[in-house]
Amino acid sequence: MFEPLKDLKVVIAARKARIAAIREKAKTLNDNGVPGIQIASVISDGFDEFLCTLADETSAQFSKECCEKIPEQGAIVAIGGTGRGEMAPYSDVDLLFLSDRSATPEFSEFVQAFVQNCWDSKIQLGHATRDVATCVTLARQDPQIATPLVEARLLWGSESLYNRLIAQFKQRVLFSRRRKFIEDCLEAREVGWSEYGPPAQELEPDIKSSSGGLRDLHLIRWIGYARYGVKDIDSLRLKDALTKEDARKLKLAWEFLTKLRIDLHLSSRGAHDRLTKDEQLRIARDRGFPGNERQRPVEEFMQEYFHHSSELANITRRFVAMERPRSIAERTRDVVVGHRAEGMFYVGTDRIEVADRYLKRVCKNVESMLKLYRAAALYGVLPSPKVAEAIKRNLPETPPEISANASKAFLEIFRCTSALGPILRSMFETRLLDLVIPQTTHIRNLLQFNQYHHFTVDEHTLRSVEAVTSFENDEGPVGAAYHEIRHKEVLHLAVFLHDIGKGMGGDHSEIGAEIAVEVGHRLLLPKHQIEQIQLLVKLHLEMADIAFRRDITDLDQVVSFAQKIGSPDVLRMLYVLTVADVTAVGPGTWTNWKANLLTEFFDRCLVKLSGKRYGFHEQQRIQETKQSVAEILEKRDEDFCSINWISRQLTGFSAYYLTCTPPKQIADDLEVIQRLGKENVEVIASWNSEISSMEYRVITGNPNYQSGCFHKMTGVMTAKRLSILSADINTTADGFVIDSFRVVDPDYTGEPPLSRIQDVANTLRSVLSGDISVEQLFVKNSRFGAAAPEAPISELPQRVQIDNDSSDTRTIFDVFATDRPGLLYTLTKALHDLNVSIDMAKISTHFDQVIDVFYVQELDGTRVRGGERLEQIRLGLQEALDDFDKGGHRRFTPSSGFASR
Repeated sequence: MFEPLKDLKVVIAARKARIAAIREKAKTLNDNGVPGIQIASVISDGFDEFLCTLADETSAQFSKECCEKIPEQGAIVAIGGTGRGEMAPYSDVDLLFLSDRSATPEFSEFVQAFVQNCWDSKIQLGHATRDVATCVTLARQDPQIATPLVEARLLWGSESLYNRLIAQFKQRVLFSRRRKFIEDCLEAREVGWSEYGPPAQELEPDIKSSSGGLRDLHLIRWIGYARYGVKDIDSLRLKDALTKEDARKLKLAWEFLTKLRIDLHLSSRGAHDRLTKDEQLRIARDRGFPGNERQRPVEEFMQEYFHHSSELANITRRFVAMERPRSIAERTRDVVVGHRAEGMFYVGTDRIEVADRYLKRVCKNVESMLKLYRAAALYGVLPSPKVAEAIKRNLPETPPEISANASKAFLEIFRCTSALGPILRSMFETRLLDLVIPQTTHIRNLLQFNQYHHFTVDEHTLRSVEAVTSFENDEGPVGAAYHEIRHKEVLHLAVFLHDIGKGMGGDHSEIGAEIAVEVGHRLLLPKHQIEQIQLLVKLHLEMADIAFRRDITDLDQVVSFAQKIGSPDVLRMLYVLTVADVTAVGPGTWTNWKANLLTEFFDRCLVKLSGKRYGFHEQQRIQETKQSVAEILEKRDEDFCSINWISRQLTGFSAYYLTCTPPKQIADDLEVIQRLGKENVEVIASWNSEISSMEYRVITGNPNYQSGCFHKMTGVMTAKRLSILSADINTTADGFVIDSFRVVDPDYTGEPPLSRIQDVANTLRSVLSGDISVEQLFVKNSRFGAAAPEAPISELPQRVQIDNDSSDTRTIFDVFATDRPGLLYTLTKALHDLNVSIDMAKISTHFDQVIDVFYVQELDGTRVRGGERLEQIRLGLQEALDDFDKGGHRRFTPSSGFASR
């Protein structure tokens, strides 16, 4: 019979106090500099004692007879992190309530009461109630159940029942199906990984699940237990499963990550395992990283983090590869399909092996190691774990001179396509790559602390190489350009070197170009190839900058850039490099919009350098676009309008609009113009599920609406709390305005409801028609009590730059700033107040970094001229920007109703 406690509130308060005391003790130890593993042990001991006491107190609420039987009928088993004794202050408590099949109903009542007591004590519990047979059966089926049982530890109850579980688990789950269990362990490790694979070298890593996180240590424990019956690092070293050096590095990583995780939990007062940028700044400050001329304190701290995480990830990959049993089918296939190569190598289906008697000769020097990797690359396989480990152990301490034969082997590796990415990763992990290109060491674990890049410099570099070689299978213009490049080793080297100058102070493109020359001479490349690589590295940002921030239909812009490049082959290489670079920044950074702009610019430059293009000349393309639009409209409605009307309207559009807008969209716009006339404002909203954003397309021909309409529309977006990702301005010769805004609505996850879309559209019409001013709208949409936005993280300089040379008809103002709510409205309003017209805008937002480009003219349609006038506009923009940065942005915070650009 179960009896509830009389003074339940008092008891619960006392239990909460005991949990708080455990966490407070952990905080005191952490503040006093006690090692993280020791703190984790203290926390684990504290929770063990609390849980055992709680079990005694819970069973004591039953009758005396039941109280004696309950511990005999079942057991409380700590599993997972709780069983491992690896607890942070706010870790979940993972428990298995193990019951005998003959257990009475009182045991189930005990479990329910115990679980309720845990929740009342504010313990986050992960638990299950099973008998031994069910545990074993489920563990054979589900790695998420099997792997926590590796860490099983008896806390309370029947020892014989617990021993029965362990014996059956070892026999039926581990040792009788060792290979399957290891495969299950790997599957469990991959839970949470994206379609792009493990989140390697993330700039906001998860201490547990990211590559090189604590889960990698757990994986070593799981596999070590299956292979050798031991789990801890020292025991695995004694079994020769780990080298002494690897064991040392694992212990250092274990301590570093454990201490860091405890720090995160204490700071957030919760189970917070994500090392966010705010936490990075705090920890770097608390730990006293000094920083230097080239690195901020936070970048120093994160480089130390990535040093430990990359070492851990590499050791884990080698350990898994060495200990993962090969199936009979795999071994048979190697015998049947495998063959000898170059006398010393045996090439299997997925690896290249070296017999022990030849291993010393292969590891003799850098040249012999490169020949091994050349063979691996040519056959599309990787060195076996044994061979890679032997190479790593036998590397010379300092980079030697590169012989002609070594250079030839290295360049033949870089001439490969599909195999190059995996081979380079292997060479990077063994550090052979550092001996050939010594500057590689500098970018290892190098962090750029901003919101644009997703990965460290070394990880971004390797992903860029993988991206560029993937174009071999691309059927579009990038693939076509890649296939036409004859000396792919030049392109691949340029891709590998494009960011090698980062973190050295100064312009990394310029520094990288100098390093490229050094590397070229070291590799004995001919002079013209060295110059090509130097140019590619130096200009690797420029092609994207022009395509995404300039009017690519401007002939002077095209000619000027083409002259810098000098040859069609180098242009192709730069085009392909640019796509690979942007793609490797992170998932979602390469979009159709960027692809269309960059390809269009590439085509235009190719015409100037070779007289041909993958598409066709601009006038031919415009003519074909007009024909496509006419055909689309004719199919839709035979009575729409005459071909002459369509042609007249299309003639009024800019070349940029006609070459950068799909024909279907142009046809849609013409239908609106024909229906709209000169009287009203049409707003068309469309949702893009691929990039989770909404486009609002605004079309009007009323001259009364056009004065300052762009800044008014940005004001609406700001007041409605929409985050503007991009904006496009088009004005026809007949005075029709076609402006589009690509936005994210932070008030909704997924597509906003129809009511919200209609509200934004109606507000745009009201503001443009003058029914309500932007200022009135700001007041009307105030939202008091909302959380203020996070402070900007980047330190991008706030500046305004004039370009009066790239265009004959317009002056270009580049604005570099940190994004905050209301910025775009502030800038466009300032330009309106300075009596200039915005003819085209390129709005670019990367998280909290902004590069906004405005093509402006005087109100009479001429380019801005005269030094005083140019400076007046620049200073006006700069003053607006400075005022905004110093405090003006507070007008647009959520408490004032504004939460977007």
